[in-house]
Amino acid sequence: MDSNDIVSSSSSNDIEAVHNKFNNSSATADSESDKKKSVNNNHISATASNSGNNIISEILNNHNVNSCKSDIKTITDHWQNGQQLWSLSEDSIYAKDSKTIVTVGHPSVNSVVPLDLLRYIYLPEHPHYRLFDSGTRTISYLKARSFVPVKSLSLCEKKRILVTGGAGFVGSHLVDRLMLMGHEVTVIDNFFTGRKNNLDHWIGHPNFELIRHDVVDPYMIEVDQIYHLACPASPPHYQYNPIKTIKTSVMGTINMLGLAKRVKARFLLTSTSEVYGDPEEHPQPETYWGNVNPIGPRACYDEGKRVAETLTYGYMQQDNVDVRVARIFNTFGPRMNENDGRVVSNFIMQALKGENLTIYGDGQQTRSFQYIHDLIDGLILLMNNDYREPVNLGNPDEYTIFEFAEFIKNEVNPKCKYTTLPATTDDPKQRKPDISRASEFLGWSPRWSLKQGINETVQYFRQQMAAGVI
Repeated sequence: MDSNDIVSSSSSNDIEAVHNKFNNSSATADSESDKKKSVNNNHISATASNSGNNIISEILNNHNVNSCKSDIKTITDHWQNGQQLWSLSEDSIYAKDSKTIVTVGHPSVNSVVPLDLLRYIYLPEHPHYRLFDSGTRTISYLKARSFVPVKSLSLCEKKRILVTGGAGFVGSHLVDRLMLMGHEVTVIDNFFTGRKNNLDHWIGHPNFELIRHDVVDPYMIEVDQIYHLACPASPPHYQYNPIKTIKTSVMGTINMLGLAKRVKARFLLTSTSEVYGDPEEHPQPETYWGNVNPIGPRACYDEGKRVAETLTYGYMQQDNVDVRVARIFNTFGPRMNENDGRVVSNFIMQALKGENLTIYGDGQQTRSFQYIHDLIDGLILLMNNDYREPVNLGNPDEYTIFEFAEFIKNEVNPKCKYTTLPATTDDPKQRKPDISRASEFLGWSPRWSLKQGINETVQYFRQQMAAGVI
């Protein structure tokens, strides 16, 4: 791949300026007292400015200036070497040992991205542009910004893409991939469950825009594709305000479908395996209509997504809107909310804290867990494919909750014990996707093993705890 096909948003002059800033920080502090002696009444504003610089110097000294220089050099090295990562062959999914994944994405839709480049974003050795002092529990933010290299696309190749709910767990990973592919990405999010930190590494990039907005209100923008992810997806969050959840699924979907109709954009709805309810057919194919309690505690989410699917196909049949629907099964990975009530984050956080693992019911209910990169591969493939029927995206490897708890215990903290509580209302007894349709029409199947995904997720939560974020 020719390096001319890659563009980075920082120049060598920018990086040199960052180095100069930190190299000169000590000299600035040493000369501060001399400057103050020469101040007169005509230089009051200069005094205030110098005082501010002195405070910044003290902060940097407290955080160890040499450490700052090392961090900036690390950022610089990644920026300079990032372009080399793109030289990996698009056919190189696995390393020479045939087990280690080195790229994600699919060549058929030009979504191949080096895994190390993604890991630098969501599993950095040093937090991007941020210094955390564990003693005082304070954070200093560095103004200097650089961005990892992204693909350089021609105007006819570059798409304008809207991602609703793009600051959330799934949405932020989708944004990372779309940005690295070279597209222009606009995110709208009301930050009910989404976090700005998930997208902080893109803020200021010429191809990126982040807007605080609630999809229950109309939004006008010119785009080519719409990924509609906005909706709380974990039980504690969608049950916190059931009416708001329904409004997001219904009114939000109507607004985004109306936008797609107006600008003739392709629309992808991220639906859920919850539309199958507590299934009586196993595994669940897309042709299964489901077994849902319409008045239970989960109904605001289950029925909301079922209505969203109905609206999506209504707009397709009546107004010829170009639509796609993905039914997403249990997904895990970095950037999961640590207190979202999902079994993966619950078990990992409890194990890391040395607490008992909480199992609801007898632990024999089953779940299938897919890693986030596999899901993003599937979403991009579906958006750029001509198939219009609903498609299951999940990993068909099935585990009982007790088996999964044992796995987390052995991987994270073998000293953990178990606490058993009564089963939650309308909790599905089994959940496993039939992915025949995704395999046949998209050429998609999950690549990541449970062990590989859990290792990265545990590493992420450990970093978050060390950084004082959780």
